[in-house]
Amino acid sequence: MIHIIYHGYFSFAIHRVVQDLINKGRGVLAKPHTDYILEADKNGIVARDLKRDPAPDAYLFFDKDVRLAKALEKKRPVFNSAEAIALADDKISTYTALAPFLPMVDTVPAPFHYRREALKENFLDYVETRFDYPMVIKAAKGSFGEQVYLAKNRDEAQAIAETMAGDDFLFQPFIAESAGVDRRVLLIGGEIVGAIERRNERDFRANIAAGSVARPIELTEEEKTIALAAHKRARLAFSGIDLIESEKGPLLVEINSNMSYLGFQEATGIDVSRKLLAYVNMAAKRA
Repeated sequence: MIHIIYHGYFSFAIHRVVQDLINKGRGVLAKPHTDYILEADKNGIVARDLKRDPAPDAYLFFDKDVRLAKALEKKRPVFNSAEAIALADDKISTYTALAPFLPMVDTVPAPFHYRREALKENFLDYVETRFDYPMVIKAAKGSFGEQVYLAKNRDEAQAIAETMAGDDFLFQPFIAESAGVDRRVLLIGGEIVGAIERRNERDFRANIAAGSVARPIELTEEEKTIALAAHKRARLAFSGIDLIESEKGPLLVEINSNMSYLGFQEATGIDVSRKLLAYVNMAAKRA
């Protein structure tokens, strides 16, 4: 038995993934993260199932509730692990963990702050010198290309930063040669399942949710090496690794721990759901 944990509040893309897994799996039960409550006992913080469903052999975790994932790990194997989800979900954490070892898009985290306020002039002077305009501003946590902005001047940068309202965010250069185009590499276990190019003719973001068209592609050996290294260093069981082309060669943009993969599945014809369920069943038996 596998329990698929998904976000209990509306997330259409992930709900479609969960439904595909249910359709293709045996002994699969989908459960919203709101089925659980965290409480303390002699073992620390544990997760109590409010519906009292029979315990599974493993959890396939399609949410970003790291506290819940960590609590469930005390009972059964969780894929991906709480540690891997936390690293992938925070783009600043991803950069600080992987940039010393892999070629990544240059990144400057915004200074830590508590509330909505303007950036300091000396900080903006620095990022303008380092990146120039236009530059990309992203929330550290976000999905489907949401909260990713392009600032064309200082006034726009200030205005975008103020919308972040106390959340962590970061600055990156706008890489013109990759505008609206990236490569999503999907991995399960320690193997590359396949890759797609996502191309958007109307937006600088390459996410399918932002209107991109996907097609299957063959990766270069350098791209394979980067994707595999990112996946393994982040200790991910399954992942979507995003790469772009630049004048310096391929660059790692971000890693995804619980991505919507139906666009990949439709573009490539690869049945990701079956492969993922087979991997989790096998890994649970080994654990």
